[in-house]
Amino acid sequence: MDAHWRWQFAAPVQLASTADSNSSLSHWLQDTGSLTARLRQHCKQFRVQLLNTRANVSLTPSQANWLGETHGYCREVLLLCDEQPWIYASSLYSNTALQAVPALGGLGQKALGELLFDHPQLMRSQFEFAQLTALESQQLTQQVHPSPLNMHPNRPLWARRSVLAIPQASVLVSELFLPAASPYQE
Repeated sequence: MDAHWRWQFAAPVQLASTADSNSSLSHWLQDTGSLTARLRQHCKQFRVQLLNTRANVSLTPSQANWLGETHGYCREVLLLCDEQPWIYASSLYSNTALQAVPALGGLGQKALGELLFDHPQLMRSQFEFAQLTALESQQLTQQVHPSPLNMHPNRPLWARRSVLAIPQASVLVSELFLPAASPYQE
């Protein structure tokens, strides 16, 4: 879903112009820790809603560059805080990664972060950032989960992506912060 978003390593100008020491959104987007752990701190009930899993997905050149493969597995989820969708996340990983870490294929309603962030050798790549236009936000709403997302077309939505790597596997994780997410409210 995020293959055509305009990813860039530098924080977009619009984010950089609001990124002072009190900018909650900037802190959330640039936090290198576990997003799952941070979400659990901000809500009474955290839940993962599995949207889709697909095998043998053709990767874009950008995605292939991150993972070193041309095809992979894709898992799409919503991360909900108190039954409100805060994050749309997609994970891409190769067959080699799945063979090395079979638990990747059986996560179901479990958070990827709970699997990978417990590994003592976990490394995270540099983040890339993207801002979705109102049209992209509306298209995402229609494709993913129309009713509960309540997209606000006048508000830009921000995403980040990075590779989470352990010695046996690399996973490209993209996370879109949805309008109900705390960083937009603070």
